[in-house]
Amino acid sequence: MANNFLWVTKTEENLAFYADSAPKSNLSLHFASDIDPKTKKCICNFVRYLRKEFYFPIRCNVYFCNQEKFRKHKGGYSYGMFFSNHESGERAYPQIYIPTQQSLCQIYDSLSHELTHYFQWYFYDDKEKNNRSLEIQASKYASRISQDYCWYHCKEPDSACNSCCGK
Repeated sequence: MANNFLWVTKTEENLAFYADSAPKSNLSLHFASDIDPKTKKCICNFVRYLRKEFYFPIRCNVYFCNQEKFRKHKGGYSYGMFFSNHESGERAYPQIYIPTQQSLCQIYDSLSHELTHYFQWYFYDDKEKNNRSLEIQASKYASRISQDYCWYHCKEPDSACNSCCGK
């Protein structure tokens, strides 16, 4: 990954620098009980890759729902949602919601997109940039993470290269 990449890469230097960001760090996954076990396993493999490559300085709770998409309060639909801990006094840690009734590639892209919003929030980029530039950056990073995961996953000995989705 490039040095100017917004996500915190998992290096000894970064681990030492960001270690005191919060009492808990990393991603905490929560799955709806009716999610297909194969889908859940694939998502866990993707998150295992993310945890290997990146450091998440403040715990982020990620909820996977058995839905196709979410309806936005202002109209329209969304394929993922990020909520910081500053938006509600009740939440101690940021939260991400991802629907799972879509292709695995779309799930990976949605999760990477929302995790980019997590890092934008962590580094206060969301205060300095407009919504359009935040969304463009999140989409760009989601593509990059998905592509890197594809290359990583295809190198595994048992890979049939099905996760690439033709990328």
